[in-house]
Amino acid sequence: MKRFWTWTLILACWGLAASAQADDPGYFLSWQQKKQLMGLGRIQDASGTWYDVWICPGYAPPGRYAKDHFFAAGRNFREYFEANKYHMLKKGSSACFDWALKECGLGFTVKGIPRAWGRHFSVAQERTERRVFGWWLAYPWAFMEASVETAFRGALGAAGTAGGIGSGLAVVPAWHALDSAVAGTWNLGVNTIALPAVGIAWNTVVSPPLALVGQKPAESRVDGFWVTVVASGRTPGTRPPTAAELDLLAQWGALLLRETQSFAQERQDIDRQESAQREEHRRAMQAASAEAQRRRERLREQEGEKIREIAATNDWARAVAREHPDLRYDGRWHQELVQRLRRQGLSNEEVERTLEILRTHEDSVSPAAVPIRPKTDPVRRGAEVLGESAEDVIEETFE
Repeated sequence: MKRFWTWTLILACWGLAASAQADDPGYFLSWQQKKQLMGLGRIQDASGTWYDVWICPGYAPPGRYAKDHFFAAGRNFREYFEANKYHMLKKGSSACFDWALKECGLGFTVKGIPRAWGRHFSVAQERTERRVFGWWLAYPWAFMEASVETAFRGALGAAGTAGGIGSGLAVVPAWHALDSAVAGTWNLGVNTIALPAVGIAWNTVVSPPLALVGQKPAESRVDGFWVTVVASGRTPGTRPPTAAELDLLAQWGALLLRETQSFAQERQDIDRQESAQREEHRRAMQAASAEAQRRRERLREQEGEKIREIAATNDWARAVAREHPDLRYDGRWHQELVQRLRRQGLSNEEVERTLEILRTHEDSVSPAAVPIRPKTDPVRRGAEVLGESAEDVIEETFE
């Protein structure tokens, strides 16, 4: 009962004040402005300028918000009756099946295991044919390497295949079965009902008292936060400003300079961060270039080691080096050498590559000692094989 009389008194005072001040241009809002404040959360003055009151949501905006999200919820649930949803489901499941069966099962496991055995045993065959020291261990060693890689590929391939098939059968269908329902429920329950209801309830509490006692808006009383100008009905003047107006404009600019100093400081911080990131990027590019150059040098050293190994182990190369110890590449007989390489059936690219090898490794013709490799054992070599197989997984996954 007490609440009833309180609201009756408020509404009565509001009505008296409004009727007394309806035509007063000085302070209280007009009936039209009261209606605008409660309905739109905005007020328009006599010059056509609109003012938005931040804490007054109005009745119309929550209603429009609810209407928009109601139709959005309808579109969400309508997806269950459209072919595109099931097309995307099929596409996602097919991608999982393709990866599980073709990439992981067939490529990495079924085809990868025979390739691994062939690769390891081809190396063993070459060592046996060349009668490398300890050649009678080549095939047992290759069997060990191939067995380790087979176990790794079999276990990882089976797990990947099972995971891909499970994703295609369960994860992807479950996602497409739930995503539209979750989005539609959120739009319907939260955006269509809860948020507009809260906005309307809050507007009922705050807008009538403000409409009752609020003063007419003016641009001089706009703070840009609590009340903001939405659109001005005035057109800018064309006359040049007076000296006094220029002084006022200068004072306004100085005031803005003082009040926005924090933004200038933040802008300088952003510039410094950008410069630091650019410098970091430059250093990263230099490091990448240095790393690439280091890898090129390392590759050149490995290539030289391979050439020296061939020169030391190949019977024909050893005989040529003994009989012609001063045989080196020289640009003076470049064209004659090109012609002879072409007679051997080499393409232009192969000829250029051959000449580059001869130029780069001209000191590798005579036999030299091959650098000693780190010692190994079956366990260590098995770990290396697992690492090589893991690299194959990464390459085959991201190709």
